[in-house]
Amino acid sequence: MRKHVLMTRCFSVTVMLLMLSAATPATADDADDCNQSANSDLRIRGCTGFIQSGSTDNNLAIAYTNRGDAYSTKGDTDSAFADFNKAIEINPDYAYAYNARGIAYDIKGDYDRAVSDFDRALDINPDFTVGYHGRGIVYSNKGEYDRAIADFDRALELEPDLAYAYYNRGIVYSRKGDYDRAIADYDRFIEMDPDNADAYETRSSAYRKKGDTERAAADCDKARLLDPDAEC
Repeated sequence: MRKHVLMTRCFSVTVMLLMLSAATPATADDADDCNQSANSDLRIRGCTGFIQSGSTDNNLAIAYTNRGDAYSTKGDTDSAFADFNKAIEINPDYAYAYNARGIAYDIKGDYDRAVSDFDRALDINPDFTVGYHGRGIVYSNKGEYDRAIADFDRALELEPDLAYAYYNRGIVYSRKGDYDRAIADYDRFIEMDPDNADAYETRSSAYRKKGDTERAAADCDKARLLDPDAEC
């Protein structure tokens, strides 16, 4: 059985979709490409075009952050960090840039720097939902489970429908051995995302550890129906 991991990537792409101003139709096309997240190569090309257009306002920080996220998605961490650093240089109060760089540090395994970036993002915006969620993931990876739960709790207070906060908090509860609370969080996540194979797989694991083999088997069957490669 594989180790269940917290879901991270979705929060480095969805929060970046901010409006970029554009002075010309060509720049507008670049801005549209820079704002989408489905195609990383197209996003890099669009953001690069916007950056080279001569914009000097805070939209430039957004473009660097978006491009850095696309580089991070492609695994080009050096280029990603260079862009996040440039975005912060342009706008030191841009919380999204710190959030994106914090995620990149977490993926790299540099948890202390990741926490520092999320702390800075939350200093800028104390109600920054994804900042709490991101920091919760890092605390979990550091083994600081109570701090992780506190951050997921705060994220859900601010945004009760933040589905992945339930999933990730459930994983932390499982790691603490609190399987009833873990299952309750997986239940809530599955209500919001009923076709997610990982959720059934992780809930199956929690049921198995509780000794409820019947429900564990049912969830495993569902996970394999959705994903034949599910391991449970």
